[in-house]
Amino acid sequence: MNVFIKPEIANNYDDYYQSDFGKKVDKIEQNIISSLIKEIPKNEMLELGCGTGHWSEYFSKKGFKLTGIDISDAMLNIAKRKNINAKFKIANSQNLPFNDESFQIISSITMLGFVNNQDDVIKEIYRVLKKGGWLILGCLNEKSIIGKNKGSSETFKKANFLTINDIQSKLNKFETLHIKTGVYLKPDYAIMDNKKNIDNIEPAFIGILAQKK
Repeated sequence: MNVFIKPEIANNYDDYYQSDFGKKVDKIEQNIISSLIKEIPKNEMLELGCGTGHWSEYFSKKGFKLTGIDISDAMLNIAKRKNINAKFKIANSQNLPFNDESFQIISSITMLGFVNNQDDVIKEIYRVLKKGGWLILGCLNEKSIIGKNKGSSETFKKANFLTINDIQSKLNKFETLHIKTGVYLKPDYAIMDNKKNIDNIEPAFIGILAQKK
């Protein structure tokens, strides 16, 4: 069972973003995504795995016309209470209830590591995305300290995180691929972004912008 379906996980999910560590990481991740999307048009966007609406609110404020989906009623109920300018519905990203080429933009931040079949999700993304459309992904890095320690986390222990090589391989049908990384963490989880000597540290967050030709 997907861990995010559990009401207790949903109810406490946003607490992370209120912590000092969560606020710092969130700022880095948003800066990465902002740098990737600054040149793309603010058209209709489908957000996969929208959860409690944290990234939905971000994308909505950026001017995208948002439809968010998730498989968790508990998560969606929280998102709906936030008065975000978006439509929310329950749906499975492995079997999207939308026609071919329905959206100009599809986003998904950190969801891909938690689905049962990543390849099915990517096939559905490709099917539903319009020609010339954009895919915005945020993925957690299997090689990072978070990936190496995921077994000790109730939330992460069954996740299938990705490496940059994994992402490039899975998105081989997309003709344009931009990647930016961040959240460089030491073994004690100290954040090293904007510091020297990070050459031997794997980033925890991988941001991707891909275009379907």
